[in-house]
Amino acid sequence: MQKVAVLILLFSLSFSVSAQKKFPKELDSVTTVEKAQRFINSKNGRKDKIIPFNEEKHKTRLLEELLKLPNGGHKVLRKEGENIHYKVLEKNEIIYYRVSYIMLDGKEFSISSIEKLRPQIIAKHRLGILFKDLATQYSMDKNKTRGGDSGWFTFGDMLPEFEQHVMNDSHQVNDIFTVNVESNQWSYVVKKTHDKKSIPEIKVLKVVESTR
Repeated sequence: MQKVAVLILLFSLSFSVSAQKKFPKELDSVTTVEKAQRFINSKNGRKDKIIPFNEEKHKTRLLEELLKLPNGGHKVLRKEGENIHYKVLEKNEIIYYRVSYIMLDGKEFSISSIEKLRPQIIAKHRLGILFKDLATQYSMDKNKTRGGDSGWFTFGDMLPEFEQHVMNDSHQVNDIFTVNVESNQWSYVVKKTHDKKSIPEIKVLKVVESTR
């Protein structure tokens, strides 16, 4: 009986090692986002996912290491009971923009009152009141809690009318201008705070492999 138990244990260990060697090879054929999604669906792993990483938004050591890998590069983090596989599917350089803005809602204020208020806001800023303080006071958008800062955004993140005015190269850093988004009845006072910036982004397949 003892010999049988030892043989069963050795077989189990051998099968486990073989499965672990096979698993990374399964990832070799996963070379695109579409294939990665099919791979996830076939595994039904609740922890498996495709993760977009942005160098500006995700300042972590893991991202620093992943950015050094080429397309198709593979990194494994070993923890108790599992191996976490990260495979780089795509690497891109995306143009991002950043401004501060004050949004005034035309559903709350009349157009005439907005047209009177916006020049007053601009005049206050030019007299020395910080834009972030004016945003905290006047903005009707949730960004008021960040002093009007939009954070880094790219095409498709904002409404098209807003992007059309903000993403052109006619404005310099510290310029202040107004934008109307008629489709939503929103009016803006915008301050350009940063030059546009190319930011590395990657899409990574994360797969959790049990080693137990």
